[in-house]
Amino acid sequence: MADDAVLSPGEDRAGLVLLCIEDSPDDVELIRQELAQDGLGAEISRVQTGDDTVRALRGRRWDAICMDYQLPGFDALHALHLRSDLAPDVPVIIVSGYIGETAAVSLLKAGADDYIPKHNLARLAPALRRAIRDGADRRARRQAEEERARLVAQLASALALRDDFLILASHELRTPLTALRFQLEGALRITSHEAVQHRLRQANQQIDRVERLVEDMLTVSSLRPPEPIRLERTDARLLLADLVESFVVQEVTSINLSMPPVPVFAALDRRQVEDALRRIVENAVKYGAGNPIDVRLERLGSVLRVLVTDRGIGIALEQHARIFERFGRAAATSNYGGLGLGLWIARQIVEAHGGTVSVASRLGEGATFTVSIPVAR
Repeated sequence: MADDAVLSPGEDRAGLVLLCIEDSPDDVELIRQELAQDGLGAEISRVQTGDDTVRALRGRRWDAICMDYQLPGFDALHALHLRSDLAPDVPVIIVSGYIGETAAVSLLKAGADDYIPKHNLARLAPALRRAIRDGADRRARRQAEEERARLVAQLASALALRDDFLILASHELRTPLTALRFQLEGALRITSHEAVQHRLRQANQQIDRVERLVEDMLTVSSLRPPEPIRLERTDARLLLADLVESFVVQEVTSINLSMPPVPVFAALDRRQVEDALRRIVENAVKYGAGNPIDVRLERLGSVLRVLVTDRGIGIALEQHARIFERFGRAAATSNYGGLGLGLWIARQIVEAHGGTVSVASRLGEGATFTVSIPVAR
């Protein structure tokens, strides 16, 4: 049984609170005197059995534990296992007679902080101070890790709720948009008034824009896996001509298209590359201040290049990399709408084709985006 009563948790105490697992009261007194001589006042409780050790570790928080290597029916390795289960942050110093190098190494591997021979107790106070400091560091790291794990779990829960909301919202948005598109197409078929047809086509294009925004939200949330690249021999001239024509129908701005007089064939996923180029042209329209936009197609050796040049607000040099990031933008959100995903998605598509997207621009001097894609893969 314990010679000293174990204090209740939270009871006031002064100085070091030390648990000694030791069968000799005289050795505990020597430890108390040695610590006092070193200016380390200690409140010491002694136990000598496994059951008493368990009760002591559960009964209160200890600053440190000193234990003998071998007790009748109980030893330091067993005590270290109990400490690991019940008080993993409390440092342990083995205070014993000569135990041999092999046993000392085994104890250190099992979690002991130090080994002090009983004939050299002068080392005990410095060893205790160091072990208590190290134990405090371990406790702080463990608490930080637990807090990190809690925050990660909290974030995972929030992301799951966000994903559920986005899936539900996309479904709810698609249903009325599909119905509205059917109504517009029906109206286009039954009217011959040119002005009305023009307005209906513009409304249809706005539906396309909303649908792309919904798809962008799902893509950036990783709720939809990336679409595989399906390469086919494509004339880039026809692709660009169709793309520019769609902007001309919208009458958003003047687009000057320059292309070689002969076909420019490349192995492309036509739909995805057209989507990437559309996003780049839309970016030029948004930030082009209503000025004409130049779109130029050229082939340099084994590389197909598309250059999109606007004469708008331009991009500061330090923002060039940022605009290709998710939600990256160089202009204020209050002045220019959008999710900040267009150029990021365009870059993903182009890089999936083995190509690159770059920008050359200065603030107030417009911008030129260059898309380079190998013609064969």
